[in-house]
Formats: sequence, C-alpha cells, structure tokens
Amino acid sequence: MFTELQVKVLIYRSRGLSLREVAKLLGTSHQNISIAEKRALENLSIAKRTILVYNIISSPVRIVISKGTHLVDIPKIIVSECDKNNIKLKADFTLLYKLLRFYAPNCIVGTRVVEPIVVLVDKNGYVNIYPYNEIKDIFENIIKYLK
Repeated sequence: MFTELQVKVLIYRSRGLSLREVAKLLGTSHQNISIAEKRALENLSIAKRTILVYNIISSPVRIVISKGTHLVDIPKIIVSECDKNNIKLKADFTLLYKLLRFYAPNCIVGTRVVEPIVVLVDKNGYVNIYPYNEIKDIFENIIKYLK
C-alpha cells in the first residue's frame, strides 16, 4: 500500500516533474521526495511479485513455450491445455498473438520463439504471459510444490 506522499510523488513524477519541483510543490526536501519515490517503487515491485506468485499458484494452466516454437502453433497449444482443464479461454488467436508480442517481445524473433515463454491461464480463462527468464526462479520454486 502506498502512503499519501508516495501517491502524490508518483503522480507528479509521472507528469515529468523533477524531484526538486515535486519537493517545492509539497513543501519538503528533494531527498524526502527521492526516498518516498524509492519506497513506492519498491512497494510496487513487491506487489507485482505477489501477483505473479498468486497467478502461478492459482492458474490451472501453466505452459512453458520452448525455444524454436512457431508462433502459429502457440494458440493451439494453449487451447489444447485449456480444453484438458475444462477452461473456456477468453482470447482468440489474434489476441494471443498480440499478448505474446506485447509481454514477451524479446523472446520472439520473426515468427519463432527464441527464449522460453510462460503462459498462465486462470480458472476464468484469462491469459498472463511472462518471459521465462524473468520469472524462472519464482516459477520453478512454486512449481516444485505444486507437483
């Protein structure tokens, strides 16, 4: 959870204001603004990690798309796994393709996967995509307990 100061700092910083400008607006030092921003970003990082852990634990469909897989084959793989788990996927081929390109752009070159990708589908059929290398430690740690 963010403090009121952290929220204000994030808002002003997202508008392009410098630490000194934010400090002047809020009547404090730029060092206090810097500390508030740093703590807010740390809180955000912790929250993202928490959501990732929850998504891994609660998603009945967990797929690691390996190197060399053709992008056209990925929707079939996802649909097949969803069917096995009796989950109605809330995405079509086009959306899956866009999600892959958006959330794992460095894992794809041309029409091939060059770095593994993790695809999670929750019980409601919503898809989450992560570059495997970015979540490898967390993913492997949780998966060993789920087996």
